Amino acid sequence: MHANATNNSHHSHEIRIVRVATMKQYKKRKTKYFAFTLIEALVLLFIFSLITITFYQVISVGTRYIIFSKNRLAAIALANERMEIARNLKYDDVGILGGACAGNIPQDEDVAENGRNYHVHTLATYVDDSFDGTLGGSPNDTAYKDYKIVKITVSWGGDSNVNAGSVYLLSRFVPPGLEAATSGDGILSINIFSDQAGGAGVPQATVEITNSDLGFSETRQTDDSGNIMLVGVKESIQRYKIKVSKSGYESVETMLPYPDTLYNPTNTHASVVAGSINPADIALNKTADLKITTQDYFGHAISDVSFTLEGGRKIGTEAEDPYLPVYNLDEVSQTNSSGEKEYNSISPGQYNFTFTNPTSDYELIGTDSAPPISISSEDELNLKVVLAPKNITSALIKVVTAGNTDPFIGAKVELSNTLGYNEDTTTDGNGTAFFPKTESTPLEDGMYNLKITAEGYQEISGEIEINSGELKMESVELLAE
Repeated sequence: MHANATNNSHHSHEIRIVRVATMKQYKKRKTKYFAFTLIEALVLLFIFSLITITFYQVISVGTRYIIFSKNRLAAIALANERMEIARNLKYDDVGILGGACAGNIPQDEDVAENGRNYHVHTLATYVDDSFDGTLGGSPNDTAYKDYKIVKITVSWGGDSNVNAGSVYLLSRFVPPGLEAATSGDGILSINIFSDQAGGAGVPQATVEITNSDLGFSETRQTDDSGNIMLVGVKESIQRYKIKVSKSGYESVETMLPYPDTLYNPTNTHASVVAGSINPADIALNKTADLKITTQDYFGHAISDVSFTLEGGRKIGTEAEDPYLPVYNLDEVSQTNSSGEKEYNSISPGQYNFTFTNPTSDYELIGTDSAPPISISSEDELNLKVVLAPKNITSALIKVVTAGNTDPFIGAKVELSNTLGYNEDTTTDGNGTAFFPKTESTPLEDGMYNLKITAEGYQEISGEIEINSGELKMESVELLAE
């Protein structure tokens, strides 16, 4: 009995161990099943999101296309309507109000159709066809207004210009009977070009031509060669104002001659002489960016520095002095608290920087690059203006050639004393050398030996006294050997 009881007890214990092991395996399997289910859910969520975004994009693109097509169809119908109106006019009335090809059609209209606002721009122009000769050509065609071309452009905008677009119709109008020579008008040929390196005609520039004396006003786009030809323009001397603009380019406009303008402008209003071709050439260049940074010799920013910046596009000369240019940028300004001043979209050309604060605690060492600063189209130039504090123990040596005020670049300047200070540098693009060269080797008050050498010039040697807390300035002229 005892033995049996013992065996039974042992057997019962083993059964409990098995049950415990089985429960642990069940929990492990349950945990594994739960983790696998979470991964599946994440994958499913990703796939669902991807499908949803794809469908949204497809629907969005489709909707925009439907709206664009609807707007385009309405614009075509509007252009056809305006063209039919023009076709039903007498030949003499086919033209725009106030234009060279004058008529009864408004040049610009805003029309609302189907809940959308449209802009209608009508261009009417005479054509001097080469078939029977051209004005001033061989043969010379004095009846050069051969026929008319009318171009009607209908454009519309959308939300953030997503659905913006335009359509146009073009039609030729031929005069009834034989053409006849006209008097009192001529041809105005406007050429817009870039005078930068590799420059050429500027296509698709917007050109506004006005003449307040004649009530004339036309807006055109230059062709692929940068030209606009206005046939049949009434005779008028220096009264056709031309204003040119294009995105990414400077804006240019002609001016009345002196004394109506306070200086002698480079581009005066255009003239038209009857019975001739009258060219008007205007340079139009891409803009550039300029950033001015004011700092000390060691690169620390100096804030609120006043200066004058002059340059860019030469728009004329002074009335009293024809050799003194007038530029489109001439202003007094100052750097901000970070020692910076930015000029965006300015005309290319030469610029002069002038430090204009004589009561300042700083002395101008020079600029990097040295003036005058040359900026080309699409340049992004950073002009560093280096100033020296007047209350720091330092020395500024300016070197020029004898009898010349131009800075001497590349002269070797050595400064030393009996206490072991010995440094040398070369004059920069401004002809200057500044000491100390680094903050780790400051100057002390006392006598210093100064030596300046340059190939082909006599050596200059001497002593200078540098006082504590002061900027010592020294100007040296080099004599040729």
